[in-house]
Amino acid sequence: MVQEVRKVRRTGRRRRERSRAYAAKRRHYRSAENAASYHSSVCESEAGRRRTAAKWRALDAALASAGRVRTVLDLPCGTGRFTGPLVGRGYRVVGADISYEMIRLAQRKKSSYPPPRGYVQAEAERLPFADRSFDCVVSVRFMVDVNLKVRLRILREMRRVSRRWIIVDYRHRRSYRYWLWRLRKMLGLKAEPLLNRVNRRELEFEFRSAGLSILKVIPVATFFSDKWVVLAEAPSAARLR
Repeated sequence: MVQEVRKVRRTGRRRRERSRAYAAKRRHYRSAENAASYHSSVCESEAGRRRTAAKWRALDAALASAGRVRTVLDLPCGTGRFTGPLVGRGYRVVGADISYEMIRLAQRKKSSYPPPRGYVQAEAERLPFADRSFDCVVSVRFMVDVNLKVRLRILREMRRVSRRWIIVDYRHRRSYRYWLWRLRKMLGLKAEPLLNRVNRRELEFEFRSAGLSILKVIPVATFFSDKWVVLAEAPSAARLR
């Protein structure tokens, strides 16, 4: 009985910690200072541009596999890291993000791409769009920030607003970075936690639990990247092909 009580308390404590961490992350990206820092490191630095180019190649491959896509929801769009390239490919794009400051930077920055159809401030768990509003929902650099329970809610909401396709990136455990982290832990060396990483079985479980079917998993870079770009669709859409 005592052990059961302790287990319940530990579970409750972990849930509260995860909830506080997620709330802190949401506040972090809403601030003007952190939005500017994000834009500088991810969109303007040389390293950020290299990572963006590698991720875009995987996204482009996923969109090519999806085939007929006209309208896209870029969620979260951040400061427009992929919104512009998606517009440049001819898609009708709406960018959505919880951060007004991110959206403001996306609207103000100079770009060689035409503007998207619009930007909407929105929470991923409660999107302000009707069912089946877009052909495809694209989500990059998001799932690593949220735990399984929240990821499932977000995937189900993405499925609700998509007519068919979901393209989302995940961090995985089949990379040199993860195994180096494991080695450091085994040796008792300091190692920053690598959170919200999945293996293929866990990935399949998540998408199946959200009512989605995985069609393709595209590595951003073989072995040297811990990122997968996942192309999935609603089973009901698959039956109509």
